[in-house]
Amino acid sequence: MNKKDFSIRNGKLYSYLETKDYGEIVFGCPPGIVKEFLRLKKPLPSKYVIPSRTFCDNLNNFDFEFIVYSYLFTRAAGSSVSAYCLPEQEKRFRDILNETLFGPRFDQLLESQSNKLLNEKCLDAKDRKNLQIFLRKNVAKNKRISILFDNLLREHNTAPQISKQIQQFIQDKVLSKNQSILNSGIKNLSKKLTKIYLQCAQLQKEIDLFSLAKEKDRNSFISKTVKFHHIGKSNIYIFNGIQNKDKKLKIQEIEPGVFKVLEKKVERCTVNLNSIELKFKKKKGPKPIKAPFFGVTFVGVGSGFSHDKQNSSAVVWAEGKGILIDVVADSNSILSSYGINNNDVRHVFLTHVHSDHDAGVLENLLEKRKTNILTSRIIYESFLRKSQALTSLSKSSIEKYVKFIEVEPNKKIKVPGFKNTFFEFDYSLHSIPSGRCTITCKKGKTTKSIAHSGDTKYDTSKINAWYEKGIFTKSRKNGVLGFIWDSDLIIHDAGGGNLHTDYEALIHFNKKIKQKIILVHQNGKPYPKSQLRYAIDGETIALIK
Repeated sequence: MNKKDFSIRNGKLYSYLETKDYGEIVFGCPPGIVKEFLRLKKPLPSKYVIPSRTFCDNLNNFDFEFIVYSYLFTRAAGSSVSAYCLPEQEKRFRDILNETLFGPRFDQLLESQSNKLLNEKCLDAKDRKNLQIFLRKNVAKNKRISILFDNLLREHNTAPQISKQIQQFIQDKVLSKNQSILNSGIKNLSKKLTKIYLQCAQLQKEIDLFSLAKEKDRNSFISKTVKFHHIGKSNIYIFNGIQNKDKKLKIQEIEPGVFKVLEKKVERCTVNLNSIELKFKKKKGPKPIKAPFFGVTFVGVGSGFSHDKQNSSAVVWAEGKGILIDVVADSNSILSSYGINNNDVRHVFLTHVHSDHDAGVLENLLEKRKTNILTSRIIYESFLRKSQALTSLSKSSIEKYVKFIEVEPNKKIKVPGFKNTFFEFDYSLHSIPSGRCTITCKKGKTTKSIAHSGDTKYDTSKINAWYEKGIFTKSRKNGVLGFIWDSDLIIHDAGGGNLHTDYEALIHFNKKIKQKIILVHQNGKPYPKSQLRYAIDGETIALIK
């Protein structure tokens, strides 16, 4: 075998080994690796060796998420990807994929939404534990409530009618058999439980529209998509020849991030992830942003699969201070390139926990930067579970560097630290819990608002059809179709495909609304003679100067 049979290329935080007999093998899986192979116009390899140390200089080398998405959504049915990793890394991968492919389990949704109930002053530690068990066993797993809810939706009962019947059922059939819960001292318990249950059950119905597997089948689905191979004796992975199975390639991690590649005891090459020089694309110089009193700067407009654009992220300026919508990988460097520093940005609105939207929050945690996160309790708890799996840090360690500001659907709050800036949240339609928002700002007699759709599937014909099938109440259907369109500027997902909005789904609007829409999360080139505007990296739009 000659040297040409083994070729090493280095990318950003990863190495790529091309071999004649064993195929292509990648060492590391940092954020953006899918984009890099798209830029190279190369098919994404199927074999990944995961270093034992998953962070290097506080940068993540454990982002397997988009590699899996690529195999699920762009490869032929039945395609699988292989991860060569430690057993504990497999467990962490499974936890992350459970959170990001499928979203929280229903009992997790219910417990997150019940946070205020579980922290009522009348409850001691024992009562709280009993209530948690009750929620999990008697509510989350209660098939009769679920069947009743499904039937009421299919019959197109109104939201108040559904609430009344579910509350009656919970009171008569569930609480009446649990005297200790009734005696806990919580006022209006059946009413509170009903509200919590309906919020979670509706969200679960919407997530299920995009579900790749039923809850009980999640791990088996992951096993079909990802083939996990564990390290053997002496930290060695074995690769069989593609054509000749008798051929064996041994890859040994001799120290964290350093691998020897051997064939018949002959060392063919060494891969050293620690020696890769990071080559960030630097602009010729920062472009100072003159922050408007109220407006937006787009610091990224692409999707996780757009090779020529930064992932979608925006700073909404209000009263001269910034609210960052989603935090992408290498966010601090990207912001700096536009002349935006950390003191300019006071809060982050985290729409959901897909890595093209939350990777930068993780980087802030590792750098021990405090992040003020605006999001719902359900999305926040999902973020915590994912962060624990990514970092192996405890929940309490992570929360030292996060200040959580809870928002609830259709409840407007004044943003902490702002005088006349208000934030309203609602859930969008996506494969996992995802949020959208409107941000309103007042200056004197002038009031303006900016809406952000978050990642969403906006499609009037599908949404109406789902309503007819009994997925939504009429009020929720109208809410899904509404909420953002009255704003003065509408920032909208245009990623397309099964999980995102197609360009064609937005062109039915009248001219007045279309003039207010600007498209982000772009997956391809703008449509020729487009009726809608596409946001541009670095662009700033001022609504109040």
